[in-house]
Amino acid sequence: MPAKFVLRKGRTGKFTFTLEGPTGQILATSADHPNLRAAKAAIASVQKNLSGANVDDRSASTTVAKKTTTRKAAAPRKAAAKKTTAARKTAAKKTTVRKTAAKKTTARKAAPRKAAAKKTTVRKTAAKKTTAARKTAAKKTTVRKTAAKKTTARKTAAKKTTARKAAPRKAAAKKTTAARKTAAKKTTVRKTAARKTAAKKTTARKTTARKTTARKAAPRKAAVKRTTVRKAAPRKAAVKKTTARKAAPRKRVSAS
Repeated sequence: MPAKFVLRKGRTGKFTFTLEGPTGQILATSADHPNLRAAKAAIASVQKNLSGANVDDRSASTTVAKKTTTRKAAAPRKAAAKKTTAARKTAAKKTTVRKTAAKKTTARKAAPRKAAAKKTTVRKTAAKKTTAARKTAAKKTTVRKTAAKKTTARKTAAKKTTARKAAPRKAAAKKTTAARKTAAKKTTVRKTAARKTAAKKTTARKTTARKTTARKAAPRKAAVKRTTVRKAAPRKAAVKKTTARKAAPRKRVSAS
């Protein structure tokens, strides 16, 4: 498998290519090209000029040049380092002299400060005494407050005990009132049921009385109808006979 050119586009939008060997090892990398056309032109120029390219070995000359440059640069650096160390030593001596003078001045300044500090400590002790007296007075007031709190706590405990004692009484009173109400409701329900049953019994009695009167009146009505029919039958027959007698001579006169 021969070598190949791999063309890539970077994050900035520029194009680069690398020359990879048969094993995938990168043999050469190109610079950034602004567009794809320029990258392809660079690849074509490399392919064209790669076969006739010569080797220019500058490794030996670079090492000698590096040694000479290091020697030239080392000499002034050593001189500058010596100067800096001497300057540092003189500056250190000056700083020590300044420190001793500063210590003397601080000692002179500290004397009145110490006297003032002693006065302030005396004042602080007086203040501490006053604060201690105030604290004792505050403790006494706190003791009084605690005693008052204890008395209030006792009162609240007494109230709670009375409330606890009154609670079962109230519950019993509520139960009795509820039981009385339920009993009154039951009695009213019983009374209403008794009234309804009594009304039903009276209505049933009235209906049975009506039925019995109807049964008793039925044969009487039938007997009355029979007697009226019997009485009316001879009357109707007599009327028919009289009408027939009256009509007989008229018929004879018309025939003659």
